[in-house]
Parts: sequence; C-alpha cells; structure tokens
Amino acid sequence: MSNAKSRIKISIYAIALLMMGVIGITSALATIGANFPDASQTMIQNLISVPCFAIIPTTLIVGKLMEYVPKKIIAAAGAVCFLAGGLIPAFVTTSFGLILVMRAVLGIGVGISQVVSTALVADNFSGEEQQKVQGTLQASQMGGVAVMVFAGGWLADIQWNYVFYVHIIAVLTLAAVVFVLPMQKVAVKKEASGEKQSVHLTKATWLWVVFMFAVFVAIQVYSIFLSFLVQERGLGTAADAGLGLAFFAAGGVVMGLLYSRLVKASRNCSVAVGCLMLAVSYFIMAYAGNMILCHIGSLLLGMAVSVIVPGVMIYTGHTVDPFSVGMAISLVTCAQNFGQCVCAYIVNPLTTLFGSSSNVNFTAFILAGILSGALTVVMLIWGMRRNKAEVNS
Repeated sequence: MSNAKSRIKISIYAIALLMMGVIGITSALATIGANFPDASQTMIQNLISVPCFAIIPTTLIVGKLMEYVPKKIIAAAGAVCFLAGGLIPAFVTTSFGLILVMRAVLGIGVGISQVVSTALVADNFSGEEQQKVQGTLQASQMGGVAVMVFAGGWLADIQWNYVFYVHIIAVLTLAAVVFVLPMQKVAVKKEASGEKQSVHLTKATWLWVVFMFAVFVAIQVYSIFLSFLVQERGLGTAADAGLGLAFFAAGGVVMGLLYSRLVKASRNCSVAVGCLMLAVSYFIMAYAGNMILCHIGSLLLGMAVSVIVPGVMIYTGHTVDPFSVGMAISLVTCAQNFGQCVCAYIVNPLTTLFGSSSNVNFTAFILAGILSGALTVVMLIWGMRRNKAEVNS
C-alpha cells in the first residue's frame, strides 16, 4: 500500500470520529431537561434536531464546494466548527437559546465530516478495498460516538453541562487532517468534447435518497427516545442510558469491521439484513424489563446501522458517474439528516395517537420497529431481484 493511501485512510478514520457527533449528548437529554423545567420534551430533543437541520444545507454546500476547494481545507474547517459548537455550550449554562445556536454550529462540523470522509473513500478506493475502508470508516464513526455517549452519561451525572466536554475528541480529527491528510488538488474534469463536466443524477439516486430518509426517521427514534424510555420504565440513570448507547456504538464497531464479509455472504441483500436487525432491536428494547435486555437491543441496533449506512453509500455511488459521486453522497447524507431532524415531529404526534401519556416512549420504539420491518421487505425484494439479475447477466 502506498504511503499516500495509508495517510488518507488514517485521515478518513479520524474524520469519521465526528460523523455521529450530534448524538454524543443523547444519554444526558433527560438530565439536561431537568435543568430547564420550562422546556418540553420536544424542545429538549431539539438539542439533537437543530444540528441535524444545520447539517442539511451544509451537506449540499459541501457537495458543490468540493468541486473547487481541496477536501483537506474543508475537513479542517469542519473540525473547528465541531470543536467550537460542541464545547461552548458547557460555558453558557443559563441560555438554552444560545446552546441551540452553538448546536447548529456543531451540526455544520458534523455535516462537513459526513460528506468529506465518504467522498475521500469514493475518490481513492474501489472494489473490495472500498468496502473494507467504508466498513472501517463506519467502525471508527461508531467508536467516536461510543466514547462520547459513555463519557457523556458519566459527566452528566457529575454536572449536567459537563456532558458537552465530550466534543473535545475533535482535537484528534483536526490534528490528523492538518498533519496527515495529503493536500490533493481539485481537478477540473471535462467531457470528451472539451466542455466542463456537470453533475448527472439518476432515478436510482433519488430512490436511495428517499430510503435513507425513511430509515433514519426510524434510527433517530433510538437517539432521542432512549434516555426518556429508560426513565419512563424506571430502568436506570443517565449513566445507564449512556452505557446503552456505548453498546450501540460497540455493535457498530464490530459490524463495521465485519462488513465486507457480510456483503460477500448476503450480496445485495445486505441492506435488508441490516433493516431486519434494526426492527428486531427495537422490539427487544420496547419490551425490555431491565437494562441488560436494553443493552442487547442497543448492541443489535448499532450492528444494523453499520450494515445499512455503508451499503447505501456504496450503492448510491454506483448510480452515478465518478464526477457526480460527491453530490450524490451529499444528497443521501442530506436525506439522512433531514430524517433525523423531523423524527421528533413525526413520531411524537403518532405516539399520542396510538399510545397514552404513560407509554409515549414505548410506543415510539414500537412504531420504529414497524417502519424498520416494512423497509426490510422492500430491501429484500430489491436485493433478491438484483442478485438474480447479476446471475443471469
């Protein structure tokens, strides 16, 4: 392996540490809410939703910006935004509005890291090596969130605002980007006619965008409802919820490292396998009577995410020409974060409709399980048809 590729891999994995940074404080949402008694549960959940809203335009802008600015510079800017937006709320404890503003700044940093890391994989690797790097990227992403959520729950039990210190992990990312990632020139690509090439998206690209939105509405239920579910069922404290999220991340790390093997075994049905794991995990946690079962469900859910996300990114890249990959990935990432943004506004009314005031969070987990089951069927049909077409070709 060339030295340049090794440096790129190290940088990709360092950037990936920030990719799920939005949910780094989720284990402490209930604790934070207790310190802002006038804020509703939905308002507290905006600590997760607001950065996701900021990610949406960021991903689209970065997709275009990468055509003109080296990814090294963009990635460094993202790490700085993550650090500033993540750490400042620890010192502005009396203004919930200002905390939300800084969470939006953090969202910009996360959005940059999500697009740039995946684009670096698509630009520099292909075939089986791409699958391995994408899987390890997912493992690194989960490793980063594992550190944040576990430390976050523990810090929140000491003092609620200490949870924001978990974002200091971005120092590692910034160091890797500045000192390790090579400065790659932005090539101006042209058609055979000599005219500048433009982005071309396909119907399949947009279908993956829709799928990513739906699956992340389901996935986000875990992030914004787990802390409240643990509290609702009397299963434990913020630290216990943080440990559950650490199990989620641990499952993601393990499956990220095993991703290429799963793809070999299931071929184009790998995303369906991930959706099935997602559905099962939600039903386990919904009916969990203790934290052990909740942790098992969290572990399985993390594994599911590490199957679904790399698959969607790789398949999306295959729907367009090489020049259009950056924008296609940006759109899918945008859909991912839009699903996370609107999750609370979709699921909370449905929990009121189908549940009662005493089991709101239980109902949310059941609804997420049902949606994941429906997506399993859709992706299984798609995967089986694609496998059959490849055999016959």
